[in-house]
Amino acid sequence: MIRKLLLGLLALPLFSTAQQTTEYPNDYLSPEFHAGRRAAFKALMPKNSVAFFFASQVRVRNNDVDYMYAQSKNFYYFTGLEEPNSLLVLFKEPVTILGATGTEFLFVQPRNPQQEMWTGKILGVEGVKDRYKFVNVFTHDKFTASTVDLGKVDSVFTLFRGEEILAKFKRPDPLSRMAMITDSLIVSNNKPVSAGTRGMMAKLRGIKQPEEIAIMEKVVNMSVAGHNEVMKSVKPGMTEYQAQAVMEYMFKKNGSEFVGYPSINGSGANSCILHYETNQRLMKNGDLLLSDCAAEYHGYSADVTRTIPVNGKFTAEQKIIYELVLEAQDSAFLQCKPGVPFREVHSAAARVIARGLQKLGIISEAGQARTYFPHGTSHHLGLDVHDLGSGGPLEPGACFTVEPGIYIPPNSKCDPKWWNIGVRIEDDILITANGYRNLSAGAPRTVADIEKMAKQKSVFK
Repeated sequence: MIRKLLLGLLALPLFSTAQQTTEYPNDYLSPEFHAGRRAAFKALMPKNSVAFFFASQVRVRNNDVDYMYAQSKNFYYFTGLEEPNSLLVLFKEPVTILGATGTEFLFVQPRNPQQEMWTGKILGVEGVKDRYKFVNVFTHDKFTASTVDLGKVDSVFTLFRGEEILAKFKRPDPLSRMAMITDSLIVSNNKPVSAGTRGMMAKLRGIKQPEEIAIMEKVVNMSVAGHNEVMKSVKPGMTEYQAQAVMEYMFKKNGSEFVGYPSINGSGANSCILHYETNQRLMKNGDLLLSDCAAEYHGYSADVTRTIPVNGKFTAEQKIIYELVLEAQDSAFLQCKPGVPFREVHSAAARVIARGLQKLGIISEAGQARTYFPHGTSHHLGLDVHDLGSGGPLEPGACFTVEPGIYIPPNSKCDPKWWNIGVRIEDDILITANGYRNLSAGAPRTVADIEKMAKQKSVFK
């Protein structure tokens, strides 16, 4: 089976010229986008205030091997820069720092030819200015205790304190040094740190701008391609990890840099484990396979789930539970329009599932539905798979999931014919001026359409 999968992979084109025609991707967020987001945040800041946004640190995986670097999403949102050891400082009103006057100051790592020989080019001051059109850029060694004067500042906005960064990562580096200096300045000047930073970020990131929506459409389409290929290729005798391999190959083939989160491919009883990530089981005839998998592209993640029969045909019991979850999702979709409270999307789905489980005799009263539907229906989606969002009434530009589910593990207090049935259907929704768009509609949702796609030819079988 593994040999056949490898032969199938080799038979696929290595890239699609329709996907990328330039030497490197040229569809990243523009410098103008990042500048606009900084301006939007500064507009929310009160008078006489300052904000500090730190890059992520490099994190050790083991010994001298680091994890692949992942930038702080807020720092990326405001700068586009994907390098560590950097700090963004935003002032409400213009100030003068290191001879430069303005409201935005960026401290970055310097060029280092020896390091660049091993890990690739560092942009440095001039590179950052050129690529991101940022005016006031300095190397991080220029950030000292005397660089920023907090004497006239009334309030400070930041999401991390210096001690928190050191405690979390245990690795002194230029970022930690800048964080500790910032912490010392806040304490020595007796300045209050606003509790509103996260709320301000949620207000901004919760509503996607046109450039973000374009990237979200691409990453969702990459994810849909993976799910569709799994529907075509999966069969009894494959392992969960082989289904994962098919899924993630399609992501990568279409340009994804990473997976949005660890892929969930649970079959049989594993379909009832919400965040099952082991993916080692041999799939058998009569199993369901729940695949909660999505790509990440230019920092943005999709989040798509499909539940399919491994042999291509739902059993009678599987079909009943599946169509109950589908009905719940369709009911939730009806709430996806401007002005509707975010929570109502979940409430609509939960009502359908509670009523349906009662009708089937799986529960005796509505309150017991949480036993089999223990999670929320929706979360915001974007730079984080569980993205920031206000949680208030829906607005055009909001992007979130709709993902009801029913999970009946073995030994549940119901008829054994329902055991080992775990179903989740998850789609990525964008609120529009008049309603919503299902960005992941390209992956079949109905029983008939899934069974139809399962009959289509795949390069993997």
